[in-house]
Amino acid sequence: MICTNKATKCGGMAFVAIAFCASKEAWAGPLQIVPYASVSSTKAIKPNKVGKKDSTSTATEETVAQRTTYGLRVSVRMSRLFNLQIQGGTNKLDQTRKASAMRDEYGDIDFTKDANVDTTAQNATYTYSEEQRVGQVMLSMQPSLGKILKVKIGAGLRARERFLNVTDKATETKTSIHDPIRYNAVASAGFHARLLKAFSATAEYNFYFLKFPKTEPHEQEVLIGFGFQL
Repeated sequence: MICTNKATKCGGMAFVAIAFCASKEAWAGPLQIVPYASVSSTKAIKPNKVGKKDSTSTATEETVAQRTTYGLRVSVRMSRLFNLQIQGGTNKLDQTRKASAMRDEYGDIDFTKDANVDTTAQNATYTYSEEQRVGQVMLSMQPSLGKILKVKIGAGLRARERFLNVTDKATETKTSIHDPIRYNAVASAGFHARLLKAFSATAEYNFYFLKFPKTEPHEQEVLIGFGFQL
């Protein structure tokens, strides 16, 4: 399975390049390091599941999973208004799924073809594990609402790579699937607050276009980060 979303990739790169050229004080500093945690889902995010382990031992019929990603962001102030952000993170998911739940929520993988799963088998169960590696570049505009608080509005590009293992619990047959890097446009809004001279907090909502420019299907994410300035 190969993804070639060149239009989205080029559009994101052009957006960054235009803002860079427009900035008179490009790379004016300072550099900020932001460890972050986020919760994402292709459906509504469920607050009651936030902070719980992304694993189940009881067979589920849910085809949509809520994922928790941990990562690191580097933010560079390009001017008084614009910031460039580059980040990377990973999330892992372990579940026991019924055959009817063996459908890819992103629509990129066909488990019937790629893992010989019979989705109509009523009593069949599978051990499902997935690791996602994500990287993202974003240009954000951050107008101030005083000395402490800033509003963040941004857009950028995400790269996501997936590694999956599907095991038939009856036969112990294991199938490994690699879904190569796919690119998605992202729109972001949130708040950035300075806590101390060199420390800050970020809260943001990210909307990922899985089939840009259409809004469906999509993935949404809520992210919290605490940064320190170098």
